[in-house]
Amino acid sequence: MEERIQAGLYNRILEDIRGLLEQAKAQAYKAVDNIRVQSYWQIGERIAREELKHNNRATYSKRIIEKLAEDLGFSRAILYRILQFYKTYPIVVTLSRQLSWSHYEVLIAISSREKREFYERQVMRNCWSVRELRRQANKRLFERKGKNTLPGTALTVAQPFSPDEIFKESYNFDFLKLSGPYDEQEIESALLLNVEKLLLEFGADFSLAGRQRKLTIDRQIHTVDLEFFHRGIPCIVLVDLKIGKFKGECVGQMNKYLNYYKENRKYPWEKNPIGLIICEGRGQEEVYYALGDIKNRIFIAEYKIKLPSEKDIAEKLKNSIIPRRD
Repeated sequence: MEERIQAGLYNRILEDIRGLLEQAKAQAYKAVDNIRVQSYWQIGERIAREELKHNNRATYSKRIIEKLAEDLGFSRAILYRILQFYKTYPIVVTLSRQLSWSHYEVLIAISSREKREFYERQVMRNCWSVRELRRQANKRLFERKGKNTLPGTALTVAQPFSPDEIFKESYNFDFLKLSGPYDEQEIESALLLNVEKLLLEFGADFSLAGRQRKLTIDRQIHTVDLEFFHRGIPCIVLVDLKIGKFKGECVGQMNKYLNYYKENRKYPWEKNPIGLIICEGRGQEEVYYALGDIKNRIFIAEYKIKLPSEKDIAEKLKNSIIPRRD
């Protein structure tokens, strides 16, 4: 008697096989793209070598590229990018198999080596797509991290993070679309309605553990706005949202919460909890003197609900450069 296949069992088998085929297809695409990166590097090296024989004459290089584009069926634009790719990465061993040609097309447009290496590390640590790389570069992530950017070579394996690598000096919350006056709870609620975008802005390895966490000290109930966990450190991260400019007394409150968590909620394998106070503005001296010796335990950052338009930026620059006439 012919046995019938159970519908549920068959569907699981079908989905598993589809998953395997998709995985194989993705690996095949990645392998092809790695070959393309290596081939483009070799093409760039060959053109650059010929250019060098003629004392780097731009006119000669231009004629070579125009002729190659005609004979090979390439566009001149892609050949110029290939040549720029080689000049940006003249040592082939510095190329990463984790980065696609499309990633490199974005990276070679960044003139600063420090800035370019920063984005390379972020792509590899966070598994950014090309679209996400462009988004973060357009939102000036490097500049917003400020002094927290660290030099170094790209990582090929996961390594523990130091807090200085994690926290930014400015967070972009323009996805909240808030208008008019708002309070801290409204910002918090809006952030939780956009958890995916919030975690993307915070960075890889952050997970949201809860909101309005209660703790009791001397029979007084205190509340922590947001509680995160960062698995790369690893530790609890307490976030306090503040309307207005940073005030030094916020540090004492956060330090109290961190000490409580250290004594009562920290697992033995975790590092000590870290605090992040995010406010609308901050004064450098106020932050410096308020933090003192605990600057590695508590970080102060700004948030932006609405980014200025290009017109506003241009007008501000104009007003700062051209003196007013009374």
